[in-house]
Amino acid sequence: MTKPRHRSLSSLALLSRQCVTGLVLATTVVVASSVGVQSVSAAPVGASAFHGVSPLRVFDTRGSAKPGAGSYSPVLIAGLAGVPNSATAVVLNVTAIDATGEGYVTVYPWGEALPNTSNVNIKTFGQMVPNLVTVRLGTGGKVGLYSSISANLLVDVFGYYSASGATAAGRFIALTPQRLLDTRGSATVGENGVVRLSMPAGVPANTEGLVLNVTAVNSRLRTDGFGYWTAYPAGQGQGTTSNLNISSAGQTIANQVIVKPSATGVDFYSYAGGDLLVDLMGYYTGTGAEVKEDGLFVPVSPTRLLDTRSSPNPLGENVALHHEWTVEVGTATQAGIPSTGASAVALNVTMTRSHGEGYVTVYSAGSLRPGSSNLNADKAGVTAPNHVQLATGTRGVSFYSYGGTDLIVDIFGWFVGSPQVSTQNAPSNSLPDAEGFPGYISIPQIGLTSMVREGTEFVNIDPSHLVESRTPNQPGNVAIFGHRVSHGHEFQNLDKLGENSLVYLTIGSKMYTYRVTDVDIRLPTDPLLYASTSNDQTLSLVACHPPHSVKYRIVVHAVLIDIAEY
Repeated sequence: MTKPRHRSLSSLALLSRQCVTGLVLATTVVVASSVGVQSVSAAPVGASAFHGVSPLRVFDTRGSAKPGAGSYSPVLIAGLAGVPNSATAVVLNVTAIDATGEGYVTVYPWGEALPNTSNVNIKTFGQMVPNLVTVRLGTGGKVGLYSSISANLLVDVFGYYSASGATAAGRFIALTPQRLLDTRGSATVGENGVVRLSMPAGVPANTEGLVLNVTAVNSRLRTDGFGYWTAYPAGQGQGTTSNLNISSAGQTIANQVIVKPSATGVDFYSYAGGDLLVDLMGYYTGTGAEVKEDGLFVPVSPTRLLDTRSSPNPLGENVALHHEWTVEVGTATQAGIPSTGASAVALNVTMTRSHGEGYVTVYSAGSLRPGSSNLNADKAGVTAPNHVQLATGTRGVSFYSYGGTDLIVDIFGWFVGSPQVSTQNAPSNSLPDAEGFPGYISIPQIGLTSMVREGTEFVNIDPSHLVESRTPNQPGNVAIFGHRVSHGHEFQNLDKLGENSLVYLTIGSKMYTYRVTDVDIRLPTDPLLYASTSNDQTLSLVACHPPHSVKYRIVVHAVLIDIAEY
């Protein structure tokens, strides 16, 4: 991964006038083609075939004791919804509702140690968040749900895996993403409406399941405040399960869906109405397919592959995936995957602290990026998870961001076979367009609220952004200089700040929150007053020290911890 290239200030100023004008949601239709893999000599330990089932709700805490913060809930799966006691893994849809605030839910094999992974990520009070989960079954045929916050939890079963050698049915075939359904325009779905997805061309009629990425847009709520979508075999009735849960009118939310279709396809029921986009990502073979081992699933203990907020992170510790950046993550040798790689992987991908309206596309590293999206943000500060099951390349998996975001990636299993050969060059990431000042700074601890201007020629009026430094939306350090005893003396009490003090910087519609890490004294010639020593998103507040002297500079160092729409 190359470091961002510097651009001139005039170039940045020009680029800053360009902005994201709308959310892109997989507007390109790609012709589906199966991803070719080579056969392997023998199925590895744990190899399993998939079996689709009629969706069934098996766990619902509403009406009983609501799980509290830090709670562990064992959920029995084996013996329900047609899942045998011998099942190795299950495909679930897990939904958190009535959350008391920001937090997460981790799904893991019951009886194992709690992993440092997550499946359902909640940002705000009362938010409803669904996500597809593939997880190995644990002790007693159970999975565990750990909730970091108090929230009601729903669990629906959509399929299971059972141990298998070479077989015809139940092997995963990854496809190039193809848009199958888009109701925007003339086919918007009304309240209690149903829209049908016919069986896709090229997919066998006896498939064990379709792997779809489903996105709700132009979402509506009923007067009771609820909205949701349910996927189920066409003509069989929607039952009591759900796949997409709407928290607010107009919301855009995506979720992967694995569902066994009927002979006529898949129906999508909408409780409150809205529009739906459906992309085909792959399918599971049926009984008429060739008997092979390629495409069998091997579940693993949940393992973290990427966390741009800390590590592991090929971009550098605490370096976000900025606008139009791509990061590659190798999968070979990770979580028990053989060094020769795998044909596909089952991931949980979470965007958090989105920089603004945008999306994330996940695809095989070293291949052409498709026009589809897997995660979507309609504003800054969005947190959203999604299950992503896709083919891998010899270099692993690529993650592309339009708009910028932090990204968390966990792996839950892999599929037997060989990866695609990565033929495209490794990504090269350039410095994002600058978000120019003026802006506003607020530090409640010292009672400071002030405008921040661009350039030191204004420093005798207000604190000023040093043009040698970066802007808040870019990787690197943002430096702001102000006076302590002369002019507006806005920075007179910088010495009162300490570790964990909060600084708020607002530019346009975005508010950036920084947490102070330390305060030190430097010479005025020290380049670390404003320079970026890494791609971390940091802030330096600089003023003369001691007061009435220009001999030294006091520097307050802070790190970005949140981005939100103001």
